[in-house]
Amino acid sequence: MTTKTTTKTTTPVGVKGYLDSQLASSKDKKFHVTLNGKDVALTPLKFHEEKKLGGSKSSTAVDMKGADGKIYEIDFVSAGGQVTGASVGKVNGKSPSSQ
Repeated sequence: MTTKTTTKTTTPVGVKGYLDSQLASSKDKKFHVTLNGKDVALTPLKFHEEKKLGGSKSSTAVDMKGADGKIYEIDFVSAGGQVTGASVGKVNGKSPSSQ
């Protein structure tokens, strides 16, 4: 699925590129994370502004909708434009440990 936006956003090429490749290689075209031992299939909704962490590292949060109807905020950490890690930041606006 390709969508074009006309608004000026600072969508990070590294995270967007990483997600695009993950979605393309997934059988159901979704991004999968494991939360509390369960596989969750996610569809990206909104990219937040990239935050610099120092050096060549940065963090980008992406809101994604789960197959369960919840909104997950996934935090991607990048170094030099390459995604080096991802974690679940929030579920429906709350810490995942409180779910």
